[in-house]
Amino acid sequence: MNKIMSKIVFANNPLDRMSSIRGDEEWQKTSMSSSDARYIIFDSGKPLIQVSKEPGSKSEIYLSKFESVTKHIKACQIIFLGEMKNIKYYAIDITKERSHFDIEIFIGCKFIDLRSIAQSLSPEDTGILAQAKSMVEWNAVNIFCSRCENSKLRTVDAGSKKVCDKCKTELFPRVDPVVIMLPIFNEKCLLGRQKIFPPRMYSALAGFLEPGETIEDAVVREVKEEVGLNVNSVEYKFTQPWPFSSQLMIGCFSNVDDDKTNLDEDEIEHAVWLSREDVNRIFVGKSPDRIWIPPAMAVAHQLIVEWLHNK
Repeated sequence: MNKIMSKIVFANNPLDRMSSIRGDEEWQKTSMSSSDARYIIFDSGKPLIQVSKEPGSKSEIYLSKFESVTKHIKACQIIFLGEMKNIKYYAIDITKERSHFDIEIFIGCKFIDLRSIAQSLSPEDTGILAQAKSMVEWNAVNIFCSRCENSKLRTVDAGSKKVCDKCKTELFPRVDPVVIMLPIFNEKCLLGRQKIFPPRMYSALAGFLEPGETIEDAVVREVKEEVGLNVNSVEYKFTQPWPFSSQLMIGCFSNVDDDKTNLDEDEIEHAVWLSREDVNRIFVGKSPDRIWIPPAMAVAHQLIVEWLHNK
């Protein structure tokens, strides 16, 4: 596994998605009820987690066998995720069946918000859950065709595609690309804070790609719009699936011409240039301004760490 990817939460999905066979309805029918099938259970976007009681040990995705969810199969959305070591992974959304779901039989398990539990899971579990959560939520909100009034979509390819039988429109799960970048000038990096951030938290800049825009174009535009700096080069570093709801964070360094900022205060209320020594102080909790940055699960954190060690 790539060492960088192993550090990035949600970026380590080990499943073979088996795209060549997942649309085979007969294979799916047999697979779903087999002894090799395991189900990740979701309620209102929260996965069922086997919570660790041992200090220092990881919590885990609870992988249910078919027998434990069989009474919900017909009423719930089932999504095929892929295969690993001959085990077939499915997601099941029991949100609409909540009143009939007996969580008491799942000893030591809780439905937990993925954002709050992610850092207590293995990298592989977070990768699987990033896929599962995004797919569950896409299926939950795409019920009717946007072109044909009151035409209900049909789910195909085990939850990976929807079709309108009336107008033949095909819909696929969408991923929204977001550039997240660290402006750099003369051995310093720029961090900004938005009004909605917790007090004293600063982060990398970020923004959605617009139609017809390259990654590089988006980085140049966002840096100019948010802090008034001219980017002269863009260096791609890594990406992170971010399932809130379904985004792809594209991490970049952006070298700029100077350090004279002109903030768009609707977007960025304050920005600071930091040396590597300043960043080190933040990491050890000795920043004179008590600045702090997003936690390790955020790609912004990983960008800052990458810059800190990239002399």
